[in-house]
Amino acid sequence: MKKSVGRSMGWLAALFGILAFSGLAIAAEFSADLIQKMGDEVKKGKIFVKDNKMRMEFEEGITIMDLATGKTITIQPEEKMYIEMPGMGPMATVDQSDKELSKIATRKHVGTEKISGYKCDKYIITYHDKAMGKMTQWYSKKLKYPIKIVYHGPEGEMLTEYKNIKEGRVSDSLFKVPRGYKKMAMPSMGMPGAGIPSD
Repeated sequence: MKKSVGRSMGWLAALFGILAFSGLAIAAEFSADLIQKMGDEVKKGKIFVKDNKMRMEFEEGITIMDLATGKTITIQPEEKMYIEMPGMGPMATVDQSDKELSKIATRKHVGTEKISGYKCDKYIITYHDKAMGKMTQWYSKKLKYPIKIVYHGPEGEMLTEYKNIKEGRVSDSLFKVPRGYKKMAMPSMGMPGAGIPSD
């Protein structure tokens, strides 16, 4: 249990880091197959997106993220338990992303490409601090969401991509902890820095 939770937190830290300056808006409601690759490890699951919230379902558990507050909940259905991580700060919005991003990186529009059937603006984001690496992002204007992100950092490359996207209503209940689940204390373990704004 602790091993799977620790691994999940490492993935979450990396994901928060690459989403921090993605210029998120109130996204369209959709679900999709989710693929994440980090080094030799590949994770496949499902994702549900509504407004500023996202739910990721993998074999080892479920993660619910509120991108407006940075709050994250990791759910273990088999044990009927969950861990709530405190808010890590909001993601940058579309209106403020360019201003905030310019403080730490440059973003260059390098064209458009079709990803999973959606026309996307492709950006390359290069951080001023070379130790933070760089990121390539494919942003769908229709969904108001990046549907493919490749991050190149000190720990290697991380890919996040959505496939088989289905637009449509997503139930609010998917972003809540089921009744009867017991809250666990945060495990005492190191967690990679995600570069998330704290204010």
